Amino acid sequence: MTYLSFIKTEFLVLWRRKQDVFNALLFFIIVVVLFPLGVNPSSDFLAPAADGIIWCATVLAILMAIEGMFKEDYTDGSLEQLVISGLSLSLLMLLKTTAQWLAVLLPLLLMMPLLAEMLYLPDGSFWVLIVTLVIGTPSLFLIGSIGAALTVSLKQGAMLVMLLMLPFYLPVIIFATSAVRAAQLGLPYLGLLAMLLAVFLLSLVIAPFMTAIAIKASTN
Repeated sequence: MTYLSFIKTEFLVLWRRKQDVFNALLFFIIVVVLFPLGVNPSSDFLAPAADGIIWCATVLAILMAIEGMFKEDYTDGSLEQLVISGLSLSLLMLLKTTAQWLAVLLPLLLMMPLLAEMLYLPDGSFWVLIVTLVIGTPSLFLIGSIGAALTVSLKQGAMLVMLLMLPFYLPVIIFATSAVRAAQLGLPYLGLLAMLLAVFLLSLVIAPFMTAIAIKASTN
């Protein structure tokens, strides 16, 4: 096995399991659509709250997507094969997480113009929202992969993943929504994007190693 063949296999597996990704995206759409109906559909309320609605729905959809990221591989013994493959397990976990991120984020970005319009998101802050999603969501997947690896051997690990990961998601949510809000108010927001990027780089350095350690512990 090579790293290139591994990433190709991951995309093929994601295509075969596309129902999981579809469910996460459908959940995202349902949350965004039902929120205005259940709270307040007026533009005066939705315009300043749009970024928070979108980000909260994104976090929930990502948690739903990553909960089962290693489950089937654990069941069929693929994780054990990865551990003894001789390749860097940390890099394999990073590639796997990247494939999962792309499978969820790309459709989400395609839907974003319509959903942003529905929530009356000001035009001036739309691209800032897109940037926060591109920079911020990798951190959510990287951090979430640790929780998914820790609970991979549990039959019902979804709630545990949420409880474990949500506190670590808070900085990403705060910096992302604050940057979009600053753009709406015409205030500087590059510093907030820089903080979001710093969280991503920190996650990129630490999360793959922690995930690899958790996978080794779960497969022993």
